Amino acid sequence: MISNKVEFEYFLKGKLAENGFNISKLSEVLGTSQQNISQRIKKATFDYIELSKIADLLGYDIEWVKRK
Repeated sequence: MISNKVEFEYFLKGKLAENGFNISKLSEVLGTSQQNISQRIKKATFDYIELSKIADLLGYDIEWVKRK
């Protein structure tokens, strides 16, 4: 579980790198500036729909699993 903004930043940047992406390429695909993406990663201000798009772009599914 990601519990803070720093963990989110490392997690997302790691997933981007694992899949041959960087912030520049992600910003092109999302149609926004590199600075905007960098700030939003640092501040962890993506909404669920945007994160779903990023996950899809990287070949991941976001799944909600009920805890036992």
